Amino acid sequence: MSDYENIVLTNLEEYLEIYESIFKFPPRPINLDTENYKKNIAFFGCSLTYGEGVKNEDTYPSQIQKLSNDEFNCLNFGVPGGSLDLVQIILHKVVEHLEFIDYIVVQWPNFYRRMYFEEGTYMGWHPMSGGYLTDSFSGVSDLQYCIVRNIPNLQVINSFKKVYNLSPKIGHDQKQLFDLYNIHNILKFPFYHHTGSEYRLEHDDHPNEKWYEEYSKYLYKEIKNG
Repeated sequence: MSDYENIVLTNLEEYLEIYESIFKFPPRPINLDTENYKKNIAFFGCSLTYGEGVKNEDTYPSQIQKLSNDEFNCLNFGVPGGSLDLVQIILHKVVEHLEFIDYIVVQWPNFYRRMYFEEGTYMGWHPMSGGYLTDSFSGVSDLQYCIVRNIPNLQVINSFKKVYNLSPKIGHDQKQLFDLYNIHNILKFPFYHHTGSEYRLEHDDHPNEKWYEEYSKYLYKEIKNG
């Protein structure tokens, strides 16, 4: 099967089996036995949700589960290099397969990103990668266009019964625009290009364990009291 078929046409269990072969990272441990928990929370996003560069126990889904004394089952469906296009597809698999999902937490990836297939092979779009796929797209588009293009994805995702949107600065700067489309409950997501080095991994720009620990406490409180 092509990457397109594996991503779009598979059910959740099949998708998790082929995850590593497509995205080059192993999926985070996910407990699909949702009946044994007080709440089941599905987390979606890019490498910042996946926790690229840190151990699974350091990611915010894992830390939130620990803070809840294992009352919350936190399922990490983050994908390094992921986009909102991809989030929407995975969310459909999760909702179709798992009856007892209570909350959705979606960390908004860079809005310039696209999900793209070249002859059936998955290709990630990102404006900072320097790749030929992204140069042309980011060069002829602006952020406002990319926000509007992603509105349908966000509306589908936010149609779930309870959604928490983890947004970078743009979500708050343009909150009136998102309010027009009934996309509310935008929580802070304070990891930007100018985040200090004390919160970054030494070998790249991803967040380190210190950042995840601090952010997990904030996010757990928001979910618990939401």
